[in-house]
Amino acid sequence: MLLFLAVSFASFLTLDTQAQIRHVGGKDVSARQYPFVAAIAYMRQLVGNGAIITPKWILTAASAVYHYPDSEHNSGLGADDFHGRADWHEVGKIVRHPEFIGWDNNIAMVQVRGTIQYSDTIQPINIATKLPETVEVVMVSYGKNEHDTTHLRAAAYSLISDNVDCISLLKEYSAKEVIWQQHGFCLLPPPGTEQSQWYNDAGASMVANGELYAVFAFAEHEGGLNEGSVATRVASFLGWIQNVMFNLS
Repeated sequence: MLLFLAVSFASFLTLDTQAQIRHVGGKDVSARQYPFVAAIAYMRQLVGNGAIITPKWILTAASAVYHYPDSEHNSGLGADDFHGRADWHEVGKIVRHPEFIGWDNNIAMVQVRGTIQYSDTIQPINIATKLPETVEVVMVSYGKNEHDTTHLRAAAYSLISDNVDCISLLKEYSAKEVIWQQHGFCLLPPPGTEQSQWYNDAGASMVANGELYAVFAFAEHEGGLNEGSVATRVASFLGWIQNVMFNLS
C-alpha cells in the first residue's frame, strides 16, 4: 500500500503490519530472471524499487524517493533478496519530475555515483515506446509480501488505460486525472485472483517482452485487495527522461 505525501517513512514503521495489505499474489524469482531490478533504500531500509536503464541511471517513482535528501539514498543491484548479497551504489542525485504534485507525474531518475558494472544479474532494460491501451505485464518488486519476506517477487497484471474501464475502477478525482492525462495505467490482477501492493512497492518495474512499460505509482485509500491502483506510464515521459540524462551526462 502506498501512503502519500503527508505521511513520513518513520510513521510507516510504527503501523501495525498485520492490518496492512501487502504485495499479495506474487512468486519468488531471481535476479538472473529480472537483472534490471534495483532496490532503493534509505539507511539500508527498503523505500522503493527501480529499473536500471543505463550504467548511471535508475528509473523509479517520485513517491519512492520523496522524503529524504538525495545523498542519503543508496541502491542495491543483482540480489535475489533485499537482505542478501547485492552490489550497492551510493546515490549522487535524484531528479524528480518538476510537476510531481500529489499523484500525477509520479516519476523520478536516480543517478548513481560511479558506474554500474553489468553482469548476469545486473543488466539494463529498454523502455517501451508504444502507448497501448492494454498490455499484460509482470510487476517485479522487493516489497514486503504476505509471507513477510523481502525476496524479489513477480506478479502478473493487466495494465489498462481506457477512459471508461479504467476510470470506473478509481474513486479519487486525482487518480482519475492521471489516466485522463495519459500518464498512467490501472492495474488489474488475473481473473479470480487476489493481489495488492505494499508501500515500498513504489517504483516497481512492470515489464512485457523485455521492455519497461510502467512503474508502480500508488494504491487508492492506502491500498487493498484488487482495489484501485495506478502505475506511471513510462513512455509518456520519454522526452523528459532523455533530457535529464543529456543535461546531467
